[in-house]
Amino acid sequence: MIRTRTKTRRSGRQGRPKRPTARATTRWPSWRELARRESARADQPRTVRFSARRLTLYVVAAAALFVAYVWHVYATREALQEVQRLRREHLQLVLTYNRLKGEFDRATSPAVIYERARALGLEEGFTYGPVVIHVQP
Repeated sequence: MIRTRTKTRRSGRQGRPKRPTARATTRWPSWRELARRESARADQPRTVRFSARRLTLYVVAAAALFVAYVWHVYATREALQEVQRLRREHLQLVLTYNRLKGEFDRATSPAVIYERARALGLEEGFTYGPVVIHVQP
């Protein structure tokens, strides 16, 4: 047996108006009404939801999407391999550039230039850089 709860009046709420609630005021269907609905549905013949053409179309579309995904994965892998190859090549070029720049800097350093100038018979002066002449108007 199902018991329902009954409302009891509280002594403090007698003079106040009722608060509006968010409950729906519609009536719930009874068990008999629900049973009638189910039997009415069972009497109707079931219809096929998908036709063979539509199902074939969906299968072909799913296969096309799968092939596109696999193609995308392989294309991404190839692009990643190309990027890694270019990074290795760039690193090799940077290392070569740094090595050649270091050789050039050592060959053109002031100490080397002074030694070569002395070997040619040049003497070191007391000024460095070009001579600046100031003309007064």
